[in-house]
Amino acid sequence: DMASLAPSETAHHIAVLSKLYSEYQEYPSQPHINELEVKKLRTKPSGSGGFGDCWEGMFLGHLKVAMKCTRGDIDENEARRKLEREMHIWKNLRHPHVLRFVGLATLGNTTYMLSPWMDNGTALSYLQGDPDGDCLKILLQIAEGIQYLHNFNPVVVHGDLKGANVFISKAGDALLADFGLSEMVSEGDDLNNSTAFYAAGTRRWQAPELVNAVTAADAQRTPASDIFAFGRIMTEVERYIFPNPSSQLFTLQVPFPETSNEVELAKKIAAGEVPRRPKDPFVLSKGLSKPLWELVKECCRFQPSQRPKADEVVRRLRIALEARNTAAGAAGLDDSHMRRFSLRTTARRVFKAVSC
Repeated sequence: DMASLAPSETAHHIAVLSKLYSEYQEYPSQPHINELEVKKLRTKPSGSGGFGDCWEGMFLGHLKVAMKCTRGDIDENEARRKLEREMHIWKNLRHPHVLRFVGLATLGNTTYMLSPWMDNGTALSYLQGDPDGDCLKILLQIAEGIQYLHNFNPVVVHGDLKGANVFISKAGDALLADFGLSEMVSEGDDLNNSTAFYAAGTRRWQAPELVNAVTAADAQRTPASDIFAFGRIMTEVERYIFPNPSSQLFTLQVPFPETSNEVELAKKIAAGEVPRRPKDPFVLSKGLSKPLWELVKECCRFQPSQRPKADEVVRRLRIALEARNTAAGAAGLDDSHMRRFSLRTTARRVFKAVSC
């Protein structure tokens, strides 16, 4: 028991644990992380989601972590169920493009789920801060994370895919996060969550069958609804790389940014409406070719059975990335050139070699 140790022994144990964790990126899940091993660094949360808050913390003396907890306005029993459900799924996931679960820690009366802190923030904030960011590579990595979930045994449905739930590591890689609405799905399983659980989610990224659902069974999220949400993420990222002609800055927009009325938004989603394809040469230079836009439309098809599987999405994104890189090479541009020249100069040069 860490609490029973002398201060010098505690410091020694924490140093050893820190070295082991840093080397192997694993931490014993039982017992829970001791309160002496982690502390909050701020007096206010760094962010909030649908069900909880996220705090910046320090783990084992020098490792920054995100500390996620349910909000205080949620019933205690419901909060415990939400935490246990998310942890049950998240703790078993191991993939380069899925954010790692470190463990549970209880400080006072609040239990937190710990994960590595991502200084680069979400995919969209990262792209906002780095206009040269490789959008197509990030999309491929997101798709590879989804592919891993959908090929997991049993299948994991993320359930709340959107740009805000994708984080970027220090190395610039995408990691899927926030498994609060995720489910492990086995064939023949009965529904074991509340109606409120199935009604939750972010509407702008939801598939039509979820918006049109009448019963909890109709609203059950599936791999196909994940693929639909990924199609929305593709339009989200691509709208970010589309220049705003009035300001010459680069904006990021949620799906259907022109629609603020919730009723009108629901109508558009229920009807399966797809945003228009941007055709600016700059967008094409970032990889938004005609084949890639066709993939967007296929992911966002109205009928779930007509959407591609994650394996197919990954295959086609790899082809698109290779084609983009080949085109850039044909135009005489390597990574250093892509960053040295202005984005519009790059766009004009690469556009000649990119199929549209």
